[in-house]
Amino acid sequence: MSSSNHTYQVGVSTVDITPPVGIYLAGFAARQEPSTEVYHPLKATAVAIDDGETPLLIVGAEILGFYERTEEVRSRINAATGIDPAHIILNGSHTHCGPCIREMDRERHGELDDDYLEDLFENVAECAKTAWEDRSPARLSFGTGSCDIARSRRKADGKGGVAWVPSLEAPHDHDVPVIAIESPEGELRCVIFSYACHPTSRSGTLIGGDYVCFAYDHIETVYPDVETCFLQGCAGDQKTKPVDPMSKVFVQREVDEIRDIGVELGESVIRVLASQNLRHISGPISIAQTVLNIETEPIDMDLVKSSLNAGSDYVRAWARHLFESVENNIPVATSFPFEIQTMRFGDALAIVGLAAEMNVEHGLRLKRELAPYFENLLVAAYTNDIVGYIPVKRQIPEGGYEVWFNQQHWKRTGPFVEDTEDRIHDAVHEMLDVLKQG
Repeated sequence: MSSSNHTYQVGVSTVDITPPVGIYLAGFAARQEPSTEVYHPLKATAVAIDDGETPLLIVGAEILGFYERTEEVRSRINAATGIDPAHIILNGSHTHCGPCIREMDRERHGELDDDYLEDLFENVAECAKTAWEDRSPARLSFGTGSCDIARSRRKADGKGGVAWVPSLEAPHDHDVPVIAIESPEGELRCVIFSYACHPTSRSGTLIGGDYVCFAYDHIETVYPDVETCFLQGCAGDQKTKPVDPMSKVFVQREVDEIRDIGVELGESVIRVLASQNLRHISGPISIAQTVLNIETEPIDMDLVKSSLNAGSDYVRAWARHLFESVENNIPVATSFPFEIQTMRFGDALAIVGLAAEMNVEHGLRLKRELAPYFENLLVAAYTNDIVGYIPVKRQIPEGGYEVWFNQQHWKRTGPFVEDTEDRIHDAVHEMLDVLKQG
């Protein structure tokens, strides 16, 4: 591959996190049946990186996300490794055919598999410990590939709104960021890669990692001794393309058809690794963390009252919750903590972790605005305690799932307010500017 004049200490470990058959699966609110079989095992990968002064731990796991379990998992990793929780980034691939994690899923299904969750969190912590203890000298490099498996699911309907249909006319991001980790002698040890697309190719009751697990398989077939770690990007309004390129609707893929798009993504990573265009990563690690309180619009009681006996079950449940809260003087949250992490390797690479289902234009904006300051950028959404969907400001008047309907699933008062996008991006800039000055 390539040579670099900066050496880091890096350790990598992987653990199987496949849940038992019969567990309820997370992601599709309408799915009430438990799982019936496994079409592909799930895994978590921990990558520990240390420059001699500042440690960093990255976890990529084939689950919906860590959500409110973030603090517990970080605490276990901290106890096992001594790494500051602010230096730990927990990313979920967001597969919709993995285990239920969130308390809201306990409400939906009446139970969670607490024994499995205990094993999951402990296994992730042990995996992190193994990665930390197995650190050895390594070189890092970065490249960017391209893969077209994602389609926007927000096509303008010509009436000021959007339709849930496949679109390449709406914003999308087909970049595939790749971090290659090699021994000092140039032997490839680990690949971290990212892509911005919902892994929701199928529903049903089969356990599996969607396109991500098959991308792993394809890379590891070509590089059998290499560990792989996927970080989900700003995939909020992105979904895998239909099998039929002329299809005007999203259709569920069969497992073999999911494998096909996983191979496409894996092949794009392999092309990057085989190229001569990888850029060396050099420079000290600097990490910043902040938590913003982001706000929702106030309750529209006219809408609440009109929804009490209308619409879908989840809309009526949303309306009842808010109506009864107001009637009984029960406070309703309108402010929600949103974590941002920034990790800088000199001026060579910045990694940004965002705790939400970020719509794709967030990632596009960050790449555009940070390009003058950093040679390479990886934006990982679905990180840590996911707060839900965050659209960009221009999408709010359009409405739709990511703007409003999902907020009703969370029983929130309204969409996030219009200044949310700028507050997040201003914070990222401030955090990275502070790091650059430091």
